[in-house]
Amino acid sequence: MPIAMIVHGGAWAIPDDQVEPHLAGCRAALASGWSILAAGGSALDACEAAVRLMEDDPIFDAGTGSHLTAAGAVELDAAIMDGRTLGYGAVANLRRVRNPISLARKLLTGAGTFLVGEGAEAYAVAQGLPLCENDTLIVERERALWEQWRATHAAGTEQVIGGQDTVGAIALDQAGNLVAANSTGGTPFKLPGRIGDTPLIGCGLYADAQVGGAVCTGWGESIVRLALARRIVDMLERGLPPQVAAETAMRILARRVAGGSGGCIVLTPDGRIGLAWNTRHMAYAYRSEAGEDASGI
Repeated sequence: MPIAMIVHGGAWAIPDDQVEPHLAGCRAALASGWSILAAGGSALDACEAAVRLMEDDPIFDAGTGSHLTAAGAVELDAAIMDGRTLGYGAVANLRRVRNPISLARKLLTGAGTFLVGEGAEAYAVAQGLPLCENDTLIVERERALWEQWRATHAAGTEQVIGGQDTVGAIALDQAGNLVAANSTGGTPFKLPGRIGDTPLIGCGLYADAQVGGAVCTGWGESIVRLALARRIVDMLERGLPPQVAAETAMRILARRVAGGSGGCIVLTPDGRIGLAWNTRHMAYAYRSEAGEDASGI
């Protein structure tokens, strides 16, 4: 079976001084996952490795470097879906887990499939995953943006600051399995406890090894209203090529939801790739044995 992989680093108006770090982060994540696939490893391992690397890269809104909530803390969400079994693991509102994607993967074989908050963190401890202090997830860039937002908010001035940097990956391994994964710190200055599309199966991601996989990024509330990832996979099932499905999904997002914005990546069981966005930028990188190899923003 052919191997293939695609990753994204968020769809939004990425500032000029962050373009190269976003590209470098996506390329590094792809290289990490590809090395696993090329050695005969699983799509599960490849996706977890790629997303972990982006969680550890402070340029992205996932893991370390995530946006702060309105209360000034980091809260993290992540999910992973196994296209062969249709099993999934999802976590949300984590404050003390550095790599939420690894905890989400633990839930693929656990007693539950979606855990949040303190319960999820207790499960992390039971599974041998270390906890961290929330402050260690905060970088100076995000602290400064939060201070700026708090000052304008207190003055009664509404000001949009920052972007939406959800990260995601889809991989196809030599055994023919297809896996999708994602992770995020959510929207800037979100209400504490807010959950967007990322950990919601069928919204932020979906994988079916017989049909294909999709991962979405952008304004989560608009993506959830359309169950966009599952809608993309439905298009693949009806025979649309992955690029057409991706572009169609973005048109639907913009047309059906006021202000609907974001992007998506798509991968099929024969290694074909699709991607589209209706924001200024979307950071991405992909590679397949069919000869497709690109990165961009």
